[in-house]
Amino acid sequence: MFRSLILTTLLLGAVPASRGAQRGLDERTFSALQSAIRPQTDESQWAKVPWLINLKDARERAADEDKPIFLWRSGGGDVLGRT
Repeated sequence: MFRSLILTTLLLGAVPASRGAQRGLDERTFSALQSAIRPQTDESQWAKVPWLINLKDARERAADEDKPIFLWRSGGGDVLGRT
């Protein structure tokens, strides 16, 4: 993802804003930008983890397997309660 962001920034920064606005986006430039921002196959490895969303189930599984719990809270508000 970081690689894609850098490439997109470089591609957009290579054309001055006024010139790019006048010229528009041609097919070659569009294809380059599209491939730069499209998710790559090696990204989002966290999505392959079999996450549990129920704390009770996670505690039982952790106890059964003698493993710790990784608690990930994201977003605003108290969706998962105070952590």
